[in-house]
Amino acid sequence: METMSLRKLALIAAFLCLSLGHPLKEKELGFPEDFIWAAATSAYQVEGGVIGTGRGPSIWDRYLALHPPAHNQTGDVACDTYHKYEEDAILMKKQGLKSYRFSISWSRIFPDGRVHRVNPEGVQYYHNLIDALLKQDITPVVTLYHWDLPLSLGDLGGWLTSEIVDWFGDYARFCYQEYGSKVKQWITINEPHTQSVYGYCSQVTVHAPGGFQQNCEWSMYLAGHNFLLAHGRAASIYKNEFQKEQQGKVGITLNTIWYEPRNETDREAADFLVQSAFGWFANAIFSEEGDYPAVMKANMERLRRKEGRETSRLPEFTQEQIKELRGSADFMGLNYYISMIGTKEKGLHEPRESPTVNSTWGRDVGIYMYADIHWKQMGTTWIRYHPEGLYHLLNFIRTHYNNVPVYITENGCMDSPGEGMDDVSRIFFIKGHLKAVQKAIAEDGCDVKGYFFWSLFDNFEWHAGFTERFGMYHVDFDTPERTRTPKASAHWYKRVIDNNAVVE
Repeated sequence: METMSLRKLALIAAFLCLSLGHPLKEKELGFPEDFIWAAATSAYQVEGGVIGTGRGPSIWDRYLALHPPAHNQTGDVACDTYHKYEEDAILMKKQGLKSYRFSISWSRIFPDGRVHRVNPEGVQYYHNLIDALLKQDITPVVTLYHWDLPLSLGDLGGWLTSEIVDWFGDYARFCYQEYGSKVKQWITINEPHTQSVYGYCSQVTVHAPGGFQQNCEWSMYLAGHNFLLAHGRAASIYKNEFQKEQQGKVGITLNTIWYEPRNETDREAADFLVQSAFGWFANAIFSEEGDYPAVMKANMERLRRKEGRETSRLPEFTQEQIKELRGSADFMGLNYYISMIGTKEKGLHEPRESPTVNSTWGRDVGIYMYADIHWKQMGTTWIRYHPEGLYHLLNFIRTHYNNVPVYITENGCMDSPGEGMDDVSRIFFIKGHLKAVQKAIAEDGCDVKGYFFWSLFDNFEWHAGFTERFGMYHVDFDTPERTRTPKASAHWYKRVIDNNAVVE
């Protein structure tokens, strides 16, 4: 009788292994028990609530008025999360999300950017949103700045004036005071590299504030410098005035293209590209020296001599600034979408070159960049599938930046033509990148704490308007209700969350 029972148990166990989709295989692709599964958005892309709410204009409002996308689309309503936050929080709970990353609209709280004039309705909105999330046991992760600078500050010089460090510090302090008892994870700035290069020195008009196409050799470096100083100020305020009592953490979200060498002779060139793009912002915060990468400084000094300049176009930090920046972040937020090939040998490239090739930054680094045509194109524009780049980037962080805790704060791709709600290409893309993250954790010991799917909803995709959709939830922008409908990727991502593992 006992033998028969054991045999039955063995048969039942075998059946479960088959019916549950080979759990041993899934366990091999499992994540740490405390891994955070989440999703992300940004204020201008989803909130709406622009008119009649006391919100002041941002640089994106003006930019889109001057450079309208298709059909003159704007973020005036977008996904209307300004009114739908409660049902969205319930949706996130059903999705199984543990955290939700969103940004605060600076001009919604301070219509002209400075603390002397507060918009009470805007302040209350973020209380309502945070409370709705906490009610559903979803942890709010708050980004203070996701590109929507108050227009009044933009008109005073924006990120090109040193005064913005004080303005941002005052804004950050207010947010910590107002929401810090409920928010335990803060991100100061999102993707300073993107806004520095494309907002303050782009040869093509794709990013606010725009208008810096001519004579912008120095502007992107000055903007980048002030982004770093503003982060340092905001982080210092939190650590010195709030962290002990509120028991939260503060970090910054950086993005980069990962650069692969074309062959072994280009390995040094590819590393130089990574240092000049990613290290430009990571090095001062996460390295021991607390300064720009040595190879970047040397290159800018070389260019100074070549151009006959008195000073380098790359600003210098004071010792006090280095001290404030070094170790200022408790974690790194990382946004990853694509990789490129880097080579010194022009003429050996393939098509699909990077838009940065002909930019001022591209000319400064002097390395040719292109996308490998063998990497699968996602959607119709700029994203190509290369999850190995994320794996290499995580290991670069581990070896160069003392294995700082990392949250993947954005990763995703736009809809592919013809797929509709059955977005199998997105599942393919996300699955490959999650496998890369899992490998970096399990095999290399990279300290990756969580993954934020970009994006929760189809949203207003900046200069592309509503023509590029990144959401796991489809949004019907033709209806006042902005109806949300889960795509196949939402159902698949819920299975990933439920299993805490990559699933087929």
